[in-house]
Order: sequence, then structure tokens, then C-alpha cells
Amino acid sequence: MIENSLHDFAKMTFNKQKMKERLPYPIYLKWKNAIRNQQDLDRETADAIAHAMKTWAIENGATHYAHWFFPLNGATAKKHESFMDRTDDLEPMIRFSGKELIKGEPDASSFPSGGMRSTFEARGYTYWDCTANSFIIDNILYIPSIFVSYRGERLDKRGPLLESMNLVGHYGAEIANLFARDEKTYRVRPKVGLEQEFFLVDEKLAQKRPDIINCDCTLVGAEPAKGQDLDDHYFGSIPKRVMDFYADLNAELYKLGIYAKTEHNEAAPCQFEIAVLFENSNVTIDNNHLCMSLLRKTAKKHGLKCILHEKPFKGVNGSGKHNNYSLATNYGLNCFDPGDNPQENLLFLVFLTAMLASADKYATLLRVASSSPSNDARLGAQEAPPAIISIFLGEDLEEVLRSIEEGDFKPKMDVADIKINNLAYVPRDLSDRNRTSPFAFTGNKFEFRMLGSSLSAADVNIVLNTAMADILEGYVDRLKGLEGQDLKKETYQLIREELKNHQRILYSGDNYSDQWKQEAQRRGLPCYGTFHEAVKALKDDKSIELFVKHKIFTKEELYALYEVCMEEVVKVHGLEARTLLSILQKDLIPSVIEEINFVSQAFRLVDSQALTSHLEKLTAGLDRLYQEKEVLKSQLETCEKLASIDEKADYLQGQVVEELKKIREISDGLEEEISRGNWSLPSYEDLFNSVM
Repeated sequence: MIENSLHDFAKMTFNKQKMKERLPYPIYLKWKNAIRNQQDLDRETADAIAHAMKTWAIENGATHYAHWFFPLNGATAKKHESFMDRTDDLEPMIRFSGKELIKGEPDASSFPSGGMRSTFEARGYTYWDCTANSFIIDNILYIPSIFVSYRGERLDKRGPLLESMNLVGHYGAEIANLFARDEKTYRVRPKVGLEQEFFLVDEKLAQKRPDIINCDCTLVGAEPAKGQDLDDHYFGSIPKRVMDFYADLNAELYKLGIYAKTEHNEAAPCQFEIAVLFENSNVTIDNNHLCMSLLRKTAKKHGLKCILHEKPFKGVNGSGKHNNYSLATNYGLNCFDPGDNPQENLLFLVFLTAMLASADKYATLLRVASSSPSNDARLGAQEAPPAIISIFLGEDLEEVLRSIEEGDFKPKMDVADIKINNLAYVPRDLSDRNRTSPFAFTGNKFEFRMLGSSLSAADVNIVLNTAMADILEGYVDRLKGLEGQDLKKETYQLIREELKNHQRILYSGDNYSDQWKQEAQRRGLPCYGTFHEAVKALKDDKSIELFVKHKIFTKEELYALYEVCMEEVVKVHGLEARTLLSILQKDLIPSVIEEINFVSQAFRLVDSQALTSHLEKLTAGLDRLYQEKEVLKSQLETCEKLASIDEKADYLQGQVVEELKKIREISDGLEEEISRGNWSLPSYEDLFNSVM
């Protein structure tokens, strides 16, 4: 099996190796220089690459091609175009030119634009991202692309991501050349590794739950007798059905050249994880989008439903997407590697300090970029980091920074080895792990844990790249031109000042505790309970000017992004409300009536005070369901009459979300009173045991 995987690895991706094999060497060098040094590709080079790509794609069964892009809602989009064309004398021919490779034209008014595109302004363009790998799925050649409007407004995630990568690469290289002069740094690349959590349940059961079908989560559902109390799923064997699923998933990922490295059960019942190895951040984000798509597709093949919603089940852990972030030079130096003596590793200390300053100064941006309405229930729910940005470094690194701040230099950190029976002494890691921290240093990288499982990782990496670049730019201005002891002295002084200014972002304790929330408030750290609240705060937050300053977004594009975020609040909560109304009418109320009839028949045969009490409880619950159904229906009608997207979002978040919680509480209480045969929806117990 593993031999087949090695043989088929990257079979369906047009990567650097295939370009080197299939292109004339001068053409290959032009492409290589273009992606390394940001040079422009000429038409002759583009035509040669297009011809080689077309030939390879057709050899591997492709019949169509598509420019593949990420609209502003974080989804993926494409339009298929056939390789089949016709000559001037109407004869069939296979054609794919450099012009067609570089540029496509989808309908720009059909995608979220935050008001930048109206129906009568339909023209938009996709442009090839020549730094990413094209690939084949289901006989379609996918070409990773940037999406812009007719006037050039950014309508996607990839364009800003690439701009932010170039920005942090530029200032990162300037810093690297100040401290690591043995080799010239031409560029620094942000490297990202993503861990993807997800749920699997039986598809036939999921199809009987309108909330899972429409919203990818349950809107009602009483907690079962056994949830994740015993941790037996987390520490147990992967079920055979899921192992078969993983085998097929890995085979598909390997064909696309995606290094799926780690797979395991997660803490909640039916919850699992897959992790992919580090790559340049744009490639990793492409790979994660493909992974999410293949998770759903492969699950269906095995009679399973893959749920990527952050909180699909009440009472058990939700799912995240851990974003492991580092910066590496062109010759492979990891800028976050502390080395043997981190206290004197100035390159490491400068990048570490820059991350502390970035997270503190741009905390609200990180909060918005990592979340969504569906992530609100997960953050801070004793299973994920709270919605308060802080950084965990571990006691060893904090001691290093403390000694620098106090001027008490120590030559080397004392890290004791661990003795394992029958093994040589084993060195321990430089820092512990804090699973409650939203942003933790984990040896030579930062793990950002707030990101929601269903979201694109593009947004949070755009923020990380741009924020780091902004801080590093200031460091470059301060340190450039200094040499030797002057450089060393000024660098340590810079670090001391930054630690004083941003020390509030450091926290090593339990982020789940109420004490931390109180402490964070005392420190003045921003805390937003919902995505909606954070987005509204960002509208008046000066940190947003970061993107305009560095030309990642224009002011008009930022306002459009605000509109898209508010539209998401409206769409998500509106859909939840409409779905719950339907469930009330077609499932919940009929189930209660059926149980009342069932108990009433028993009451005719047995004169029992217990039955009388039970019947009264059911009847009261039924009346409450009818009452709240009318309230929810009225709220939706009121919301429809509101004029602006802001008013609708405010109303849904402030009124409707609370009504959904109230209906759920009534429904879940009734479910516990109703017999299995009369409850029409598959229960949590049914779902949690459906993949074993």
C-alpha cells in the first residue's frame, strides 16, 4: 500500500518537478526566477508552460480546465472550460494558450463583494498564481488564481495573501541580513502547517436531521448519558470504518502531492483530526481547502457525513484548525528557532519580540480573522482558547526575556534531560504545551489555535504576515546601519522596550479560568464575546489602517470586507432560524403530540398520579413550543423589514440568537421526557455511536 502511495505521490499535481521535466530548461529558469525574484513572465514563457501543462493534463485524463479561486466568503469557486475548441474552418482541435492560462473571466457580480460589484457590473477576472501548483481532480485541471473586479478591486483571499507574504518576506530578509551574515538572505517565506479537526457521523442518520443538512450542526439535541466523560474515544483505537475512510483520503491527498502526516481520534465522540506538513502559506491554504473538500467527498463514499462546523453538538468539544506559523529564509534558517543559546540569539529574539508586539497591537484583527458566527460557541467553551488573545511562551523562554529585561544575562539556559528506562538521556523540549492558550510558542513555531475548523486559513495568515511586516519595518528603521557591539546593544534595548510595552500579552496560566478573564480585563486586553461584536469594534479600530498603509487592501475594500462579515452574520443566523422553524413544525411539535397521545392511552388504562404529572409536563412543553414558534416567526418577519445589513445583523445577534437558545432549552428538556419511538430526530446517542 505504501509503495503505491509513493509511486502515485503528486501524480495529479503539476509541480516544480514536472515543470523541470517537461519544460525547456531556459523556460523553466524564467519561471523559477519569476516566483523567486518576483519577475514578470513574458507571453512566450506563459505559452510554453500552458502547452506543457495541457499535455500533462490530457495525458492524465483531463477534459476541462478551471481557474480556482477563493471569494470573500472563504469558499472556493471555479468555472469549467473545455480544452476542445475549433479552428477557423470549424474543425475540432485541442487548445490551451498562455493567454488562457494566465487569465479567465468569471461573473464578478455573482460572488460576495460587499457592494463593490452590482448585477449590472458583472465583469471580473481571474489571474494565475504561478507560485502555486495546478492539479487534476475528476478530470478537471484546476489553476490556482487571484480574483479581481473589472476595476481591479480585490474580490478574493489569495491576492491579499500573496501581497502579505511578499511584505513580510521583504522586511524579514532585511532583519535576517542584520544578524545572520554568513549567508545572504534573498527572501523570507511564511511557512504554515495546518491541523484540521472534523466530525464523522453516519450519513443516513444525518439525512434525517434537517439542521445538519442545512446548517452543518444540530440546533436541538439533548445531551446523552455518555458524551466524552471517559475520554475513551480520545485515547481509544480509530474505528475500522474510519480507518478505511482515512486510507482512501490519504490516497487522494498523496496523488495531489499533499503530505498528510498525522491522523487520530479527537476528544469528542465521532471527532477526528488530520494534519498536513508545512509548506509556503499559500500552498498550505490551497492544500487545506482541498483537504476539506476531500474529507466531505471521501466520507460520502464510505456512507459517512463529514461535519466541519465548529460546534455541531452541544456538550462536547468543538472543532478548530490549528495554524502553525513560522518564517524561514531562502537557505532554510527558521527565524523562530531559539538554537542552543536563545538568550544570545539576536535573530530569534527579534522575531520573537516582533510576534509579541504583533499579537498585542493587532489583537482585534486576529480575533476577527480567526472566527465566524459558527465559531462563537466554541471559543472559550472549555475546549478551545477563549476569545482573548494572549501568548504562551513557557517558563524557560519567559525567564530568558525576564533576564534580558532586568539586564541579568545568563550564558545558557539550563534544560535538564529526562531519564527513560533502557534509553540514553532524552532532552526535553524548550517549552511546555498549554492547550488553553490561543497563541503558543511550540519549540520553533507559533501555534494559533483560535481558527475555526470550517474557515479558510487565508484571513488569519494575511493578518499575521502584515502585522509582522509592520513591526519588523520599525525594527529595520531603528537597527539598520549599526554594526558589532552597537547593533547588539541597541537590539537588546529594543527588546527591553518592546517587552515593557507588550508584556500584557504574555500569559502562562489556565486561559479557561474566570480569573484569567478578570486579569485580562485588568490588563486592558480586548475581549469580544461574539464575532459580530468584534467586527463592529473593528470598524472604528485604528489597527485596520495597517492594511491601507501596506497596500494590502484599500479603504473601499476594507469596508466591503466589513459588509461581507455582516452578511455572514445575517445569513448564518437567518438560516438557523428558518431551519429551526421548520423543525418545530415538522418534527418537534409532532413528536410531542405523538407522546401525549401515547401517554393518554396509558392513562385511560392506569389511574396514575405519575402519568398525570408526566402528561401535564408534556402539555406545558407543547404550549411553550407553540408560543416560541410564533415569537421566532415574528422576529424573522421583523428582521426582513429592516433596511440595512447592520440593522439586520444587530437584530439577529441580539434577539434571534437568544430565541434559538430558548427554543433549544425547551426542546432538549422535552426530548428527555419522550420515548425513543416517538422522537423523530436521530438522537445524540444515535449519532455518537454511528461510526463505531
